Amino acid sequence: MRSEESGAGFDRYAAFIRDNATWPTLALLRRRAEGALWQERRDPATVRRFLNEKPTSALGRLALARVLLAERDREGAEHEVHDAWRSEQLSARLETEMLAAFPDFVTRADHIARMDRRIGAKDFVSAMRAAVRLGEPYPSIVKACAAAMAKSSNARALLDKVPKEARQDLGYMLCRIHWLISNDGIAEATGLILAVPREALATQDTDQWWRERRVLARKLLDLGDVKTAYQVVREAAPPADEYYRAEFHFTAGWIALRFLNDPTTALAHFTHVDEGSSNPIVLARAGYWRGRAAEAAGRLQEARTNYEAAAQYSTAYYGQLARAKLGLGDAALRDPPDPDPVDRARILGSEVVRAAENLYSIGERDLAVRFVTALAESSIDATILVALAKITTWYEDPQATLLVGKTALARGFALDLYAFPTFGVPQYPTLGFDLDRSIVYSVVRTESGFDPRDWSPAKAVGLMQVTPEAGRDTARRFGIPYDWNRLICDSAYNTQMGAAELAGLMRDYRRSLLLVFAGYNAGRGRVEKWIEQFGDPRNPKVDPVDWVERIPFAETRNYVERVMENLHIYQARFADRGRQQVLTPARLPTSYFPGSVAP
Repeated sequence: MRSEESGAGFDRYAAFIRDNATWPTLALLRRRAEGALWQERRDPATVRRFLNEKPTSALGRLALARVLLAERDREGAEHEVHDAWRSEQLSARLETEMLAAFPDFVTRADHIARMDRRIGAKDFVSAMRAAVRLGEPYPSIVKACAAAMAKSSNARALLDKVPKEARQDLGYMLCRIHWLISNDGIAEATGLILAVPREALATQDTDQWWRERRVLARKLLDLGDVKTAYQVVREAAPPADEYYRAEFHFTAGWIALRFLNDPTTALAHFTHVDEGSSNPIVLARAGYWRGRAAEAAGRLQEARTNYEAAAQYSTAYYGQLARAKLGLGDAALRDPPDPDPVDRARILGSEVVRAAENLYSIGERDLAVRFVTALAESSIDATILVALAKITTWYEDPQATLLVGKTALARGFALDLYAFPTFGVPQYPTLGFDLDRSIVYSVVRTESGFDPRDWSPAKAVGLMQVTPEAGRDTARRFGIPYDWNRLICDSAYNTQMGAAELAGLMRDYRRSLLLVFAGYNAGRGRVEKWIEQFGDPRNPKVDPVDWVERIPFAETRNYVERVMENLHIYQARFADRGRQQVLTPARLPTSYFPGSVAP
């Protein structure tokens, strides 16, 4: 039923959804059902009853629009069609169906908005279909954008070929800004991006516009133009994505606090970072930086209150920093909820829990991982999540255990122990020196999520995500054979090679874990460049918290923070008390803990 080729009709989908309210992937099945409503031309009563005025897909919107049009609510029908046409990812066939069914509804403005949004999504095939319907110069815009986003050698020529009168198109402007930032045209990119009023982006991909703004702002910081960097961030249209929205508020506050020395303005931004979020990573970040802003303003009791709020989230990087500020020491891991007799009976009778266990028992491990993960993403029942985590642990599936625990943790459920599995990394022969297993587990958790078959677009493979280049270099340095097939298929060999690379980084960076993890993700060359630009975080005069936030790549910033927080938890889980090397006042430079907080 999950497949588009299943042949299931609306009645079958609707019955399954009605009778299996706790089953995973119901959102997907609902979209399939909405598609069937459209294709089968179901009666208005059925459409309204199922959709309840809240379609979740383009086909659901079209089914509702057809009903509204039949009821002579042209305005309501037009709204649904406009929204679907501008915002949704549509196949060529569905676009044709829409235009045939609603020939008078889709305007030239809708075609432009669709083209621009598909450009933002880097869906240039769909963007070109919209452009062809519009005629020149729009196909030239899409062609130039595709070249700019791909960093093609002819991108500049194609961008310049677009007529000047067409260069105010927002899709074109986004691509030109992207190309300029990539080619150090910072002044021109800044002028263009500040010329776009926030309200003009209402129909655009605000997430992609934010991604360009955050890169541009950091380039401006590197050039010392702090006020303009702040302006670029402050004037952004709020992103649609929850993560990007939190990042938008954080970045504005961080620049105001750390570069403009304006804690009052910073606090106003930090107040919005965690709005509507239950994710400990976001909540801890918000509390910690509100504490830093209050501390900078001299409001020490307010600072302490915010640090205490952040410190509740001891599995999160900034929660751990807040605990260190307060002198609270090791992470406080929560025990999972213990079901009462009623909950136990409900779990034993749960069809989805039995299904998960049955999949493992018959050896369908891959299907079990997908099933359990989908169930964890949809369930709001903590006792069911604990039951699933116990099953995945019993069957020694660290990947699924992590996914269940991590998903639960992001929603505020106390599955701390399951979110950090202590199994799944094989024994391996040591190269160099014996690396703390907490470090290896921390890297594996972030790199591959304990999936030994993980394979990135950059050909990084296995538990430790070792690239062919890194593998060959490690083999050469330690005088052992390099074997690509073993790197893919032999988890012990893969872990050995990754651990050896980490050991080399530990030696090169004198055990500075910030630099080690940044180097493992981005390479030694980039780390050396960042040390030159932002200072050496091993120097007590350099704030290592800011150093991490100055890393220009969002992926590497996030990577370092996630591995650092993993390490603190794994050291606590493995009880490596004598080898603690991260996020404790005794081990970190004093600049991690500027000033003091009220007792």
